[in-house]
Amino acid sequence: MKLFLKSSCLLTTLLLPLLTASPLRAQITETYNYTNLNLFIPDGNSSGLASAQNIFSSAIDAITRVRVTLSLGTPPDSDDVFNGDLYVYLQHGPGISILLNRPGRTSGNAFGYGDNGFDVTFADNGANGDIHNYQNLIIPPDGSPVTGEWQPDARMLDPDAVLDTSTRNAFLSTFNGLGGNGQWTLFLADVSSGGTVMLNSFSLQITGQPVPEPGTAALFAFGAGALLSCWRKK
Repeated sequence: MKLFLKSSCLLTTLLLPLLTASPLRAQITETYNYTNLNLFIPDGNSSGLASAQNIFSSAIDAITRVRVTLSLGTPPDSDDVFNGDLYVYLQHGPGISILLNRPGRTSGNAFGYGDNGFDVTFADNGANGDIHNYQNLIIPPDGSPVTGEWQPDARMLDPDAVLDTSTRNAFLSTFNGLGGNGQWTLFLADVSSGGTVMLNSFSLQITGQPVPEPGTAALFAFGAGALLSCWRKK
C-alpha cells in the first residue's frame, strides 16, 4: 500500500506541471470603430476635448498590441487645420500613449507643420516611422490630410517645450498586459490659436491573449489538491 501511495505521489508530482499549465492560446484581435463623431476641438485651448469610450465585451485578458486609426479634419466653413498645433493621447487604465505632440516642432520651428489634418493609423512599428517628422518623408498637397501608417509621436512632454529631439517613451506598448475591457479615452487639444480642427472618427484594434477558459482554473485546483493530499499521507 505504501509503495502504491509513493508511486501515485511521484506520478502526481511529475504530471502537475502538465496538469496545471495553461494551454497555448491563440491570440485574438478585436476592432472598435467610433465613427461620425464630428466633435470640435477648442482652438487655442489646452483643456481640449476628451472622447471616452467604454468597452465591456472584450475577450482579451492581456493585450500584446494596439493600433489606432485617427481622422482629424477641417469643419465646414472653417479655416484650415494647422497640424503643428495638435496634441493627442490615448489613455486606458494606467497606460498612456502620446499619438501627436506638435508635429514638426523643432528648435528652428516653434510652430510645427502647417498641413491640414490627419487620416492615419498609429502602430509602434508603423512603416513610415516617427509621425513628428512626417515631412521628412511626405509633404501632403495643400488642403489634404496626412495619410499612411506611422509610429506614435511618443514624446511625453509639455507641448510648449517638445522638440523633435525630445525623448520618446510613450508608445502604444504601454497598454501591453492590460485587459481590453474598461474605459479608453482619446484626448485632443489644439494648443495654439489659428485653424479649427474636428475629430471625425477613430478606431482601436486590440490584439492579445484571450481570457482563460474556466476549465483551466479547475484543472489547477485538482492538480494542487492531489499533490497536497500526497504530502499529507506522507
